[in-house]
Order: sequence, then C-alpha cells, then structure tokens
Amino acid sequence: MPYEMDDRTAQDLIALEPWTAERHKAPVPVALRHLVDSERARRGYPDEKTGALNTLFLTQGTLLKEEFDLGTHAHHEGWTLGAIVADVRELITFNLHHGFPQGDVLLREVAQAMTTTLPGARIVRVQGDAFAALLVPTSQLQLTEDRLQDLRSALASAARRGTPEGVPPPAFTVAALSLTIHAPSHWQLLGPLVWAELERAYLLERRGQATGIQQRHIHLDGFFPVPDAR
Repeated sequence: MPYEMDDRTAQDLIALEPWTAERHKAPVPVALRHLVDSERARRGYPDEKTGALNTLFLTQGTLLKEEFDLGTHAHHEGWTLGAIVADVRELITFNLHHGFPQGDVLLREVAQAMTTTLPGARIVRVQGDAFAALLVPTSQLQLTEDRLQDLRSALASAARRGTPEGVPPPAFTVAALSLTIHAPSHWQLLGPLVWAELERAYLLERRGQATGIQQRHIHLDGFFPVPDAR
C-alpha cells in the first residue's frame, strides 16, 4: 500500500538535500532515496555496482568496532592493520572511450580480484576508481611483499577481463601500508584515521615518494596513566 508523507516531513527532506529541488521536478522521492542509500552505506550494505563496502562504513559506521573490541593488545602494543590501496589509472578516459557500463564491469572485476586474493580482508571503495583492502586483525592476514605481489598479479588479470578485447588494459597505482595506532581511546577514532592514512599512502605512492610497504605509527596516548599504587 502507498505511504503518505506530510508537508513538514517533505520540506525537511528537501532541506537536508537542497540540490534535489534544483535538479528534479519531484525532489522528495529523490531526496529520500539519497538519504536511505547513505544510511545503508553507513551500516555496511555493499555497493550494488562492485560489491565493495562504502567508505562511509569506514569513516562514519562501525566497520572497525569489532576489530577494536577484539584487539585487546591495543592498550599495550598498539592497534595494527595492514592495507593495500588499488587505484585504476585514467578511469575517466576509459569510460569516455568504452562507456560507463564497461567501466562498471572493470571495477567489479577489480573488487572481486581483491576479495578473492585477500579472503577475510574488508574491501572498501574509498574513491570512485579506487579500492582499499583492509587486513584487519580478525582476518588473520599479514601484509607481506609476497601478498602484495600476488595482488598486483590478480589486478592485472582483472584489468584484462574487464577490458574489451584488443584494448590495452589500464594500469594501477598500488600502495601498501602497515599502520599502528597507539593507545586509541575509542573505536570511533579509528575509521577517520585509517581513511586519512590510506589517502596519504596512495598520494605518496602516486608521486613516487614511497615504495614497498609504508610503515606508519600514530601515538594518541588516549588512556589515562595508571596511578602508582605505591
């Protein structure tokens, strides 16, 4: 059965998404759909086009909550995660030449290659043309040069599968990061920090300022000192 919406709720929706009134004759359903999609992304529903997780699940959602809760070593040795960022170079040009549907095929192949090569890792679509594989503590995956090379080979194969026959497949920028966050006080801190370090690792790799597995330590000192019992 159809659902009714009062004028005040409709106005509130448009106020939250004012661009819908500028671009659409019927802005209310568009605004509602956009808000629902954003909330689904925050709650960890996979991207329909690629099957990867949305970056909102990392930065605003609970992707790392369980990882923080289970990481009892975080209070002492630091909370550690490995990550690999894979960016499809010149995807805009690829889409212009071959069409956006073919670009979606390519992105699905890339996301699937990362999932298959790194089982247990959380695959996040951090940009429109880039994915990050998060080797979280519960994945029991260690970031190694061999694992990085395996992923590079898998990405090359995925690019060939996602490219029309006779067309040179696109290349990738691949950045690897080992990140340790010392004394994080709350799990809510982890997502934005991890996202920021993924961006930094990618930029350093793209500019030729880093090679191999980048090592990063962030000291937050988020816990109160234990009083001296003496």
